[in-house]
Amino acid sequence: MLKRPLFQGTALAVALALGATVSGCGTPQATQNSLTTNSSAASAISYPMTVKDDMGNTVTLKHQPMHIVSGSEGTDEILVSLVPRSRIALVTTMASNPEYSNVVAQVKGIRAWSGDDPEQALAVHPDLVLEAGYVTKTVLDQLHQAGVPMYAFSLNDFNAIADIERNILTVGRLVGEPAKANAVVANMKQDIAQIEGAVQGQPRPTVLDYGSYGYTAGRDTTVDDIIRDAGGVNVAHILNGWQKITDEQIVKWNPDVIIDSSDDAAFLKKLASDPALQSVTAVREHHLYAINSADISSVSQYVVRAVYDVAKVLHPTAHLKSPKVMA
Repeated sequence: MLKRPLFQGTALAVALALGATVSGCGTPQATQNSLTTNSSAASAISYPMTVKDDMGNTVTLKHQPMHIVSGSEGTDEILVSLVPRSRIALVTTMASNPEYSNVVAQVKGIRAWSGDDPEQALAVHPDLVLEAGYVTKTVLDQLHQAGVPMYAFSLNDFNAIADIERNILTVGRLVGEPAKANAVVANMKQDIAQIEGAVQGQPRPTVLDYGSYGYTAGRDTTVDDIIRDAGGVNVAHILNGWQKITDEQIVKWNPDVIIDSSDDAAFLKKLASDPALQSVTAVREHHLYAINSADISSVSQYVVRAVYDVAKVLHPTAHLKSPKVMA
């Protein structure tokens, strides 16, 4: 999940996603997990709990997890909103980096895990590890072999804001806090509805999300949802997922606005002076915007901040209220 997934901004998000697909055995197919699809999902939480994760693996929790290891920044951000710090044994090293994390203050003092050393995770005797299925296979295998309860989220869990909401509910049930998870999701929906209401009736500019790796976000990406909910039209919606594009394609689409993550902001300056793009409306009218990296790359409840950030640049005169994310 979990930071596009564990992504560090729009441009790097693509590189890491492709790396996960190429270096493994193809993109893993998600299995509908029993926590959010079975009728029992509405019932009270009880342990022992046995479920299947999104990779199809069986996970058994003997009791409510009290020593939780988070292996992705998305779960870092979700966990701190659901359980007290005393129940979080490890978070990712990214959680303390303000360029990519929304929970720097909340995780202060919690030990950090790079994610590539399973021994470090095992040393804290976790009773639940939250992982992403795209991480190194040897790490997943060693944790599995040690008998640690581990719930892995598939790479396909990061394609929409609805996926994020489902992931929050899943974590909430795993850790025994479904009411808190429901409240976080309800708050997300309310924040997004307020933004959509504020921009309703406004002209919908065409938008291109584009970074220095040369990729753009098409449909079935959280960025596509962000642009739509912010009152824009994603010109790359005709593409599926993250795809590399050319200058010629950008000229053909002629977007009104181009956005990129703030960790890649220097690339926008390069675009502004690119001779091949001077006819593009966004370039000609200087509508090139850097969106906060921690927001635009978020795959937690903080994604609503990205919707707000993009709405502000698309509709600067709209009466937008800053979202109050449940933390």
